[in-house]
Amino acid sequence: MGRKTKELDIAGTTITIGYDALTKLSSEIGSFNSKDIFLLADYNTAEYCLPKLVKCIPTLADAKRIIIEPGEEYKTIETCEKVWTQLAATGANRSSLLINIGGGVITDLGGFIASTFHRGMAFINVPTTLMAMIDAALGGKTGVDLSSLKNMVGLIVNPQSVYVWPDFLLTLPHRYMLSGYAEMLKHALIADQDLWKLLLKKPMALIRDWEELIYRAASIKADVVNNDPLEKGRRRVLNFGHTIGHAFETYSLRHDDHPLSHGEAVAMGIICETYISYRVLDLPYSVRDIIIKHILLNFNHYKIDAKAIDELIEFVMLDKKNRSGNVLMTLIKDIGHALEGQVCNTAIIRESLFRYSDYKGLKD
Repeated sequence: MGRKTKELDIAGTTITIGYDALTKLSSEIGSFNSKDIFLLADYNTAEYCLPKLVKCIPTLADAKRIIIEPGEEYKTIETCEKVWTQLAATGANRSSLLINIGGGVITDLGGFIASTFHRGMAFINVPTTLMAMIDAALGGKTGVDLSSLKNMVGLIVNPQSVYVWPDFLLTLPHRYMLSGYAEMLKHALIADQDLWKLLLKKPMALIRDWEELIYRAASIKADVVNNDPLEKGRRRVLNFGHTIGHAFETYSLRHDDHPLSHGEAVAMGIICETYISYRVLDLPYSVRDIIIKHILLNFNHYKIDAKAIDELIEFVMLDKKNRSGNVLMTLIKDIGHALEGQVCNTAIIRESLFRYSDYKGLKD
């Protein structure tokens, strides 16, 4: 693809993707005094990614750094309060700039913090994970979890800009790459049959060149969000795999010493919601099986027992997309053909979870 950047527009925000992205970021922040720039990262990103960022943009060496604990369990209002306090103590104001450098937790949390501090300060997202590069850092969704319930408090506020530098992926362990890969699969399943065929050609572990794949997946996000920036309708197609996926994620956060990542949970959610698509929208069973087998080729199956199913359904019923007591899901009628707002009763959700737990959904 060369060394040039490509650009997308999402609701007025420019997304710059490519190996020269950080050069363009340096130009954008050139008008800021370094004392007015704040960098938000977690301890992992501070160790592995911040040095690379500062090497590319030396002026950021003098920016103030706010470092928080890594992990979804710290995506809370308590963490926001700590960061707001640090911003206030170090002189931040509405004219300051917050650069969120990290994965989806950092961009969600940092965007919410910036959007509410002094009733709004500018922020830029510099995603460092595949998940954030193609999904979490794009589109303006910000927020925090509430008692392990995903993204229950938040705002839709677009960043000033987003800079995607693929070399950050070299810092990621395999599991973190898988997490983003789940979202890439989802993007293909809802909107791009050709991208899906491309991803089917090899397991994720054998992919080496990510730049074009990032651009194609981010383009899907851009197209959907630009047609529905405030998630009143069409944007909900991006939730495929997420209704049950968020239930898996919440369950794992409450019960496991090493919880599922967001992407791992979404991958399990895609298995269940693909089965529901087969039952509700007549998704061809051959397509159903190809999807499920490709997920299980790349992801470990998360084991659940019968007792877990009741708790998972409880979490599904709490999903913020539900209306008037109805569970509303995005389902797929075929590869690239998603329908949002499909009413799913608890019986079919329970059936999908039983099928998921014993693999029978692969056979009949």
